Amino acid sequence: MNTCSALAPFKKAFDEKYVKSSDNDALKAAFKSASCNTCHVKGKKKDWLNGYGVQLAKRISGNAKDRLAMAKAISTDAQKSENEKLLAELKKALKETESVKSPSGVLFSALFADSAMPTAKGAKSVRTEDFESDDEVKKN
Repeated sequence: MNTCSALAPFKKAFDEKYVKSSDNDALKAAFKSASCNTCHVKGKKKDWLNGYGVQLAKRISGNAKDRLAMAKAISTDAQKSENEKLLAELKKALKETESVKSPSGVLFSALFADSAMPTAKGAKSVRTEDFESDDEVKKN
């Protein structure tokens, strides 16, 4: 199962890429307000992702929390290494997802440029059987 779970380093990576480097106060306010709901759906369990979170999750292999837990069971160094791999995958996913249309039909990059955050439109639980059926993303 492929899930991009709520992990503080993921939120921080988004913040560093789009928010901290921006002079746009409206974007900063929108991200502060959205917080975890930049990728997740307010009021739902964390396995529910909005359209943006779904696109990121499809580009990150496996379950991030599980990968970190398995690495931690091996050693602290293995956990650190796995965390670095996950963050590298996330950074690549963030870049790739910029050119993907949101469920509203606007590119995610344009959404952020307009100081907007993703909505619950296109939300999906990563625990569904068909979540990984979109192998086309992995091939690109």
